[in-house]
Amino acid sequence: MTGGPPGSFDPFRPPLIGAWVWEETMTAAQWRCECAGQCGRPHTKTKGRCGTIHGTAHRLAVVAADPLATLTAAVTATERVALCATCETGVRRTAEAARTTTEPAQPDLFDTTGIEAA
Repeated sequence: MTGGPPGSFDPFRPPLIGAWVWEETMTAAQWRCECAGQCGRPHTKTKGRCGTIHGTAHRLAVVAADPLATLTAAVTATERVALCATCETGVRRTAEAARTTTEPAQPDLFDTTGIEAA
């Protein structure tokens, strides 16, 4: 544990489970949100990448790079990213919207238009 009295909040303390995964991902991200606009925001003030830094009032989460996959499915470091809560929500919302617009509509089982009666 780094700094502060025992039991105090330490944003740089890794989670109890998967500490090496968290630390590896956060180090690769340089402790900064890795969103480059996937959330739908341009991040123009911070040169195209979200400016949220871990521990400065925000805690970043390590999530799967594919927003529709689970973290347990993201095995390698390239399949994981560090995102702030705002960007994570935006990325999931954007991916979900894209998924629902690309899925073909299910046919209506009770639609009888175009069927001739016997």
